[in-house]
Amino acid sequence: MALSLLRKKPKVGTEQAKDDSAAVLAARFGVGKAGGNESKGKGKGKAKAKDDPFINLDAAADGDGDELPAPKRRSKVAAAKGDRAPASKPLIAAGAVAGVFLLGLAGTAVWLAVMAHDTADRLTASRQVGPKLAVLLPDGTPRFPDAPTPAEVEAAKAEEAPLDPVDMPVTLQPSRNDLLLERLRVGLVPKVAADGTAPWQHYARPFPQDDKRPRIAIVVTGMGQSAAATQAAIARLPGAISFAFAPTTPQPQPLVDEAREKGHEVLLSVPMQPQSYPASDPGANTLLTTLSDEENVQRLEATLAAFTGYVGLTSRTDSGTAFLTQRDNLRAVLQQVQRRGLVYLDLWQVQGSKVAPLAKELSLPRAFSDLQIDRMPSAIGIDEQLAQLERLAQANGVAVGFAEAQNPVVIERLSLWAGTLRDRGIVLAPVTAVVNRQADR
Repeated sequence: MALSLLRKKPKVGTEQAKDDSAAVLAARFGVGKAGGNESKGKGKGKAKAKDDPFINLDAAADGDGDELPAPKRRSKVAAAKGDRAPASKPLIAAGAVAGVFLLGLAGTAVWLAVMAHDTADRLTASRQVGPKLAVLLPDGTPRFPDAPTPAEVEAAKAEEAPLDPVDMPVTLQPSRNDLLLERLRVGLVPKVAADGTAPWQHYARPFPQDDKRPRIAIVVTGMGQSAAATQAAIARLPGAISFAFAPTTPQPQPLVDEAREKGHEVLLSVPMQPQSYPASDPGANTLLTTLSDEENVQRLEATLAAFTGYVGLTSRTDSGTAFLTQRDNLRAVLQQVQRRGLVYLDLWQVQGSKVAPLAKELSLPRAFSDLQIDRMPSAIGIDEQLAQLERLAQANGVAVGFAEAQNPVVIERLSLWAGTLRDRGIVLAPVTAVVNRQADR
């Protein structure tokens, strides 16, 4: 009975947990349990206390016979009561700093997510070089003597980006000037004015002749043969592109007037004998190699009276391949063109054309077509011909192309292409701006 009372009861549950906590604390501070460390001197306890900054040295130096410092005694009491030991002040401070740091990082992340786009835009704008602005005094005068005024800044901008001739707002002369007309039995036909003004100069679209850029002239032929195609060309194409109207157009004068109001120069297409004549007949008043010069001149005058306001003549695109190769027949016609103060545009549809030598002989204002833009009527083919026209202009200074108005694709491609010429250093010019600027052929 006495032996059983002396035996220690095994510790379970809470008591065992308390002993384990005390053992961990003792191991942490290098101190044994109260009962197991009595044989060790107090000197070692003081040395341990000095090595560990977490030990209360005053308590460790106390000679009460207990080697545990005051903080550890409090921890044992707290552990005995089932409470957790309070955290030390350095740990609390470190936790507070870490919390503030994490909170700052979270706030920065939220700000970047919200303001990232605006910040990037402002950074990009700050890197762009803007116009030099004058610093002004309250009375509006420049703060610095050499600083440009706002008016000077605007003037400098205008000089850097001169108005392109393609974009120049122009007002052409009215389509009818009686001083430049002669009344014949067939109607009114052009003539040189008494003061020497030629119709081609009077009706021409203004163009700066001192422009040094390569020039490209585009002539859209077949105008008036299709009402829809004619209206599309007038509405969509820039004013520097010239139009050639057929004399058989029903009531052509209103269409010519509308085209000239939009800034377009106008040519008159003359029907001439093709090589396949009479299987292919261009229509009334066709100039024929089998007729006398007088008869051909009479037919030409009837064609000239179709409308007023044109700067010159050209052949219809479906004709002329036979007539233009006959020097004698052609000479009588070109003499009338020269006498009436007009320009002649040779579409160069036949290799043996005699226009070039006769124009030189007669001092006739002339131009030659270099290629047909819509020879291949697809968008790819038209773009390739336009690129070829640019290469010719770069090489020769001048290039001339023509296309049919009936092809809607060519109207679209010309409209898009014309807006890109300035970027490549080329200017779109009316046909009168390339007169006598091409080499003889």
